[in-house]
Amino acid sequence: MTGTQLKIKTTGKRAAAVLKAGSFLAGLAAALALTAICIILFSGGRTRSSFLSAFDVTANNGTVISIAPQSLLLLFVFMLADSVLITMILFFAYSVFRNIAADGLPFTKPNAVLLKKTAVASLLLGVLGTCSDSLVDYYTIGAMPWNINPTGFITGMVLYCLALIFEYGFDLQQQSDETL
Repeated sequence: MTGTQLKIKTTGKRAAAVLKAGSFLAGLAAALALTAICIILFSGGRTRSSFLSAFDVTANNGTVISIAPQSLLLLFVFMLADSVLITMILFFAYSVFRNIAADGLPFTKPNAVLLKKTAVASLLLGVLGTCSDSLVDYYTIGAMPWNINPTGFITGMVLYCLALIFEYGFDLQQQSDETL
């Protein structure tokens, strides 16, 4: 094993550990959003009213701003979707680095597939994140600016290109192995 391969495996192990923890935390956020959705939909009486009153905001002039239960439900649904997509992105990235740590080979077909899945999830998060941000602005400040954040789109495109590079590296490795 060369020094570079050893560095790749070591770095892969470290990155996998960090991404696994991040995936767990994002999954926890998704679970909390799902819990909030269940409270809004299925609880009654004091539990529901107490939960909803926790989201009342007092403005500087002392006015209490309440968010309607349907609006709050919509916000939590978007939070759940965002959290699930973030969990998926982190889990796919974790899987790539876990694979690299296991065999020291970055350019494999499974890694290319995982990068493509990460790219698609990132593109979806870019679209969904824009909707989520606009809804939060609408329900909190009363304005609905459609500020499109290009980060998810750019990240998705870069990851997709990296996936193609990984596929090409895999193909070159196969050709090299067949030549020998």
